[in-house]
Amino acid sequence: MRYKNKNLISALRSSINGLKILASEKAAIREIYLLLFSIFFIYIIKPNIIYILWLIILPCLILSIEALNTAIEYTCDKITIKKSDKIKKAKDLGSASIFISLLVYAIVIIFCIYEKVRVNLI
Repeated sequence: MRYKNKNLISALRSSINGLKILASEKAAIREIYLLLFSIFFIYIIKPNIIYILWLIILPCLILSIEALNTAIEYTCDKITIKKSDKIKKAKDLGSASIFISLLVYAIVIIFCIYEKVRVNLI
């Protein structure tokens, strides 16, 4: 079996297969809920356009990072099922990347709320 994408249709098929795999992951489902929360938050708070962009883009990026983290975990699990410090570090680094991006998302939410409260108090 060849894994290289020969053309656009083959690449699209691989991407759709990856999305199906991602959609079955609990962590990815949480990030999809995060995107839905962002849409709801935007509807209720009505932030300015910059915050709207951040609130849509960040959950999509977090979902992309989750896809990469899941790929790392699948690869590590395929390499060995034995406990390994290096495998643990690889998985922990993938998890850390998601955590950092979630912190950035939280900061955007906090600034968005702060700006809305500040504007309403003035």
